[in-house]
Amino acid sequence: MSSQTPSASGGSGTPQAAAPTTPTSGYSLIGSYSTVQSLSPTVTNPIEYCTIKTTPSGVIASIVVQKAVFDKGEAGVQLDNFSAAIEQTMRLPHVVGAFGTQLLDPNDLLADFVVFTVSYESANAPSGAVTAEAQVPVGYLDFSDALIGRVSWQNVQNIVTAAYNNLVSAASG
Repeated sequence: MSSQTPSASGGSGTPQAAAPTTPTSGYSLIGSYSTVQSLSPTVTNPIEYCTIKTTPSGVIASIVVQKAVFDKGEAGVQLDNFSAAIEQTMRLPHVVGAFGTQLLDPNDLLADFVVFTVSYESANAPSGAVTAEAQVPVGYLDFSDALIGRVSWQNVQNIVTAAYNNLVSAASG
């Protein structure tokens, strides 16, 4: 199970612009359940809430799939794209872990995120390494479309880089 995704490159420790590659990744569907998503007080959407475990990093995260797509057995592409995007992000410099969670979005609504743990080796820290969380909305984690994927990938890189830069700034000041 693989898809087209951008890759990070560069040895400076800062994520670089992406170029399409085919990653070695996949996922295991570890659970799902049917529910409805409330889009407004009068509009609902039947969904399957799917939880996957990525390969090879073993990140566990959840994503909403349209119920009709899931029931037809056609959710694999979306789940694979989600997994591939997580794995691509795991290969960024300084990313040392990740997990899926639900957080409040800017509108104070519950939303799915993948939280990537970013690490910085600081000479000023007693243990040497300090970490921070880079909270990435699940909606950003599909790099399969040529144009939208590049924008999403850039958004993910910006979030991770901001978390890393905050660590560097805090450690030096």
